[in-house]
Amino acid sequence: MDGLSSNSASVGPSLAQRLRGLLETHAASPEFAWYVATISLFTTLTASFPFGVVLAAAVLLNRRRWLRVSLLSSLTAATASLILLLLFGELGWQQVLERYPDLAQSTLYATLQGWLQRWGVWTLFLVTVLPVPQTASMAICAMAYYAPLPAFLALLAGKTVRYVFYGWLAANFPARAYALAQRYGLALERRKRART
Repeated sequence: MDGLSSNSASVGPSLAQRLRGLLETHAASPEFAWYVATISLFTTLTASFPFGVVLAAAVLLNRRRWLRVSLLSSLTAATASLILLLLFGELGWQQVLERYPDLAQSTLYATLQGWLQRWGVWTLFLVTVLPVPQTASMAICAMAYYAPLPAFLALLAGKTVRYVFYGWLAANFPARAYALAQRYGLALERRKRART
């Protein structure tokens, strides 16, 4: 059991098991960084799994590529975040509130409104660097219109800082990265973690 779902055995492999299998299968591939970046895109768009954990597991499998994996993942995560920002902007605040009725009364809403007034598009940078709910933050930030290019650049800068830092931590402190991966069901077999 991977700890993510009590009934995962009855419905097939859990998402963690599938991600782990994908990472292990492609770790030696020259395209490994692109596989991880694709996972980054998917997990950012769907908010289905914390990508930082996937990144830690990926770096454990192939430490010599930690920077490339981190940079490509930053690019795809920023792209996915921009898609969310544009999608929420198209939906409009009324439809966002229909889907997330408590959002307007949240502390996050009040905090981001202040940041948006003070720092404008650079709020997107802060949102991607700091540990705040990403999807809800994109929904709130979408209510302030930003041209796509400056928004993408702020998102890319933030995701790059975040994921390069995570990748560096996983590469330099593998025991902690392994513990994190294990907590989320991405624990890799010890013999497969040895690739450097």
